[in-house]
Amino acid sequence: MARDLNERDLQVLFKLVPELEALQKKGIDIEYMNILPPVANHHYRSVEEFEQRLKTLPDGDMRYLADLVLEGIEGTGCLAPEFAEAFFVLAGKRLGEEVADRLRETYEEGGSCGG
Repeated sequence: MARDLNERDLQVLFKLVPELEALQKKGIDIEYMNILPPVANHHYRSVEEFEQRLKTLPDGDMRYLADLVLEGIEGTGCLAPEFAEAFFVLAGKRLGEEVADRLRETYEEGGSCGG
């Protein structure tokens, strides 16, 4: 599921990790191929921090991330189960349990880590 992040992807990424936007403005390229795995794996030390940052996203951005996952565009295979579950629970609260269940199914069906 490796891809080049588009402008909308970068906007969501920068909301989750604002310091990355400052780096990009200094000319440092952001070479992530997904949004959620690098945020969870490289920018937060705990599930609680990850969850708190996800809570700051507007519903439209949560929907965008969920849709990307469900369409097979955003990879979640590199998310540790506890980080994935934090995303699913929050998506369920904001977008509905049906969405959360579909996200869990997608995660459980696989998708390798490494794109």
